[in-house]
Amino acid sequence: MIELLALCGICGLATWRLASLLHTEDAFAWLREWIGISTDEQKYPVLYPDTFWGKVFNCFWCLATVVAAPLTLLGLVLARRCVWWWPFVALASSAVAIWLEKQVMRSQAR
Repeated sequence: MIELLALCGICGLATWRLASLLHTEDAFAWLREWIGISTDEQKYPVLYPDTFWGKVFNCFWCLATVVAAPLTLLGLVLARRCVWWWPFVALASSAVAIWLEKQVMRSQAR
């Protein structure tokens, strides 16, 4: 059980980092442009298209959930855990990612 909790934490951190990279950081500005997301001078997203991926990228929580699913499945396979746990670990991973994002936004607002 401890191993499963550790896997949730590790997958959650990985989910948050990858979702954060995809959502706002320069490393994936090319992907946001390819999806059709308009950016300002600092390459920060300002206008999202009315498409599936535009809606996913507009909502960090949605993006974290989409990112969590494959990362969790990969983590469970690599940890040689029962793959039937993946929906639960994916949800826990996206919850960790969302909580981390809220903490980062709160600290930046101060």
